[in-house]
Amino acid sequence: MKDGSGNPVYPIIYNGTTYLPVRAISNMLDIPVDWDASTKTVILGTEEKPPKSLLSFEGKTSDFSSRVTDKGSLTVKGADGADIVYNDGICFRIWNGTASANIDRAYQAKIEGGYTKLSFDAYIAASSNDIEGKTPYEIYVYNVDTKENLAAITVTAGEIKKVEGIDITGVKTIGFAANCIKILKGSDSDRAYFFNPVVE
Repeated sequence: MKDGSGNPVYPIIYNGTTYLPVRAISNMLDIPVDWDASTKTVILGTEEKPPKSLLSFEGKTSDFSSRVTDKGSLTVKGADGADIVYNDGICFRIWNGTASANIDRAYQAKIEGGYTKLSFDAYIAASSNDIEGKTPYEIYVYNVDTKENLAAITVTAGEIKKVEGIDITGVKTIGFAANCIKILKGSDSDRAYFFNPVVE
């Protein structure tokens, strides 16, 4: 075993207890090691974080994206006709059909890394009832810092789509946007919703 400088290190026995050089062991196992000074605890590996609402982080809105706080917008009809009421959400206005989505217009949440998965329910509220269940839209999840598209998911107008486990490992700022897949007249009042967005 070697320390960070490459010098050999050895276990020691003190009062009948064997002590191991933690940093050398963590390097051998290729796992991170950290020190929590407040509790005087060595942490090996990554700390499991409980799921957390994305809207509990600092967010950046635009003229096209916002947090959803009113109960009316957080309530949608499920497939069986019963109301589904969500806790929170993000809304993106699809203002220009197929050219609406981009990172600058997206709702942006600063999660500062440390999470690996993103989940939410996607829903499209179309401006016209005659396209419900027919018209496809695409919702996007971005790594804002690298401008990488993490996910592009097709959702039909009026459909609730459960989206689970988008890999966000190493992502510090997540963006949310949407487009209509085909050009529609009057689609500037269509809305994409990202309900109960949670990171783990």
